[in-house]
Amino acid sequence: MCKIIGIAGSPRRDGNSTTLLRQVLQGAEESGAEAQIIYLNDLTFRGCQACDGCVDTGECTLKDELTPYYPKLRAADIWILASPVYFDGVSGQTKLFFDRCRCFAMEVGNLKGKRRAAIILTYEDRPRDDYREIAQRLANYFSWFGDFDTVELFVESRLGPADAASRRPELLEKSQSLGHRLVMELKGG
Repeated sequence: MCKIIGIAGSPRRDGNSTTLLRQVLQGAEESGAEAQIIYLNDLTFRGCQACDGCVDTGECTLKDELTPYYPKLRAADIWILASPVYFDGVSGQTKLFFDRCRCFAMEVGNLKGKRRAAIILTYEDRPRDDYREIAQRLANYFSWFGDFDTVELFVESRLGPADAASRRPELLEKSQSLGHRLVMELKGG
């Protein structure tokens, strides 16, 4: 069975990026995937300490509330990252998470096998193309972690209030379709 993991980088459980993430996961589940979501804001974890412990082992040496998720991340066929854009970057929670994923970038810890990924970025201001560079930077991270042969970019701007996405049926449908498509592509169909 296809395993998909959603990484919610917003401090708001019902914020726009998390709402769209849940729709992607729902679409994936409808296509037969097993889905799980990590709410980063609910976890107490530190950023990378640059100890280089992962260089030889491929495992992060820090032990905290993020630790139990490493095996789930390794087992996932599809990763979906969702973050609001704050001050021209991803949320602090998302940045800490990616720093801690350094262990996947080490040769010994590199994720094996074909995988898919998608990045959902939401923000209230500016036209959507202004933040493509943030999405591209995140896509580069996935390429460092392993063989992510597809990285979908889903960038939505000018959403307005924190719950605006939940009132935009076209966005909810687009998100759900993305979940379906990622699973079907992985299955080869």
